[in-house]
Amino acid sequence: MGLIFAGQKAEHYEIATYGGLVQLAKTMNRDDVAQLLSETLKEEKMADEKLTQIAEQTANRQASMEPSEK
Repeated sequence: MGLIFAGQKAEHYEIATYGGLVQLAKTMNRDDVAQLLSETLKEEKMADEKLTQIAEQTANRQASMEPSEK
């Protein structure tokens, strides 16, 4: 789980960075650059979603293996 959390932390940093760069490119009237950065931003968001799915599956798997308390 620690590796998944670390990966998500990196993805969130990248999402924030690319989001800011997209806005900067638009401000500079560089729609061509903004489009490329938007594509990368979309990829980063998809990677974050995948890591979230993996984290949920891992947590559920670990919870199902724990002995139940009675």
